[in-house]
Amino acid sequence: ALKSHVYVVFGASYIKGWLVDFLIGKVTLNIHMGISPYYRGSSCNFWALYDNKPNYVGATVHRLSKGLDSGPILYHCVPKLEDENAFEFTMKSVRVAHSSLETRLKTGDLFAMKPVEQNKRKEIRYTRNSDFTDSVVTKYLERGIDRQALKNLLNEVSYPELISPFIE
Repeated sequence: ALKSHVYVVFGASYIKGWLVDFLIGKVTLNIHMGISPYYRGSSCNFWALYDNKPNYVGATVHRLSKGLDSGPILYHCVPKLEDENAFEFTMKSVRVAHSSLETRLKTGDLFAMKPVEQNKRKEIRYTRNSDFTDSVVTKYLERGIDRQALKNLLNEVSYPELISPFIE
């Protein structure tokens, strides 16, 4: 496994020590479930919905770095809203991220992309696992964002500046 040409990190905790040093020295991509640099940390797609910003639900494919979700961005992945509820919509972004990576690896487009440094001044929210509490979830659920409310929210907002977006 340590002789691969490309490494993909997904759903991992913070990587440290010899492993992060090894991976940074290789072509290592991280799939971050959230649109960076706007939402970083944990549960980013939940927080985008919590903030009434469903236009910030998606994923970021970026180069791995020693900082948490701070490596140079290759591109963003955005799910198209069809008839999903809010939870399904956020989970669809996982599928879009994996599908895009498979497509862009097969075509070789991924290797032609110029990484873009993240602009931390654009950050809306940085969250830790400890921010995701029962009271926060209760407050969110009490709002009752159904399919129609989600569609209405998406029709009312504009999308953030996305890098080489993959929309599916």
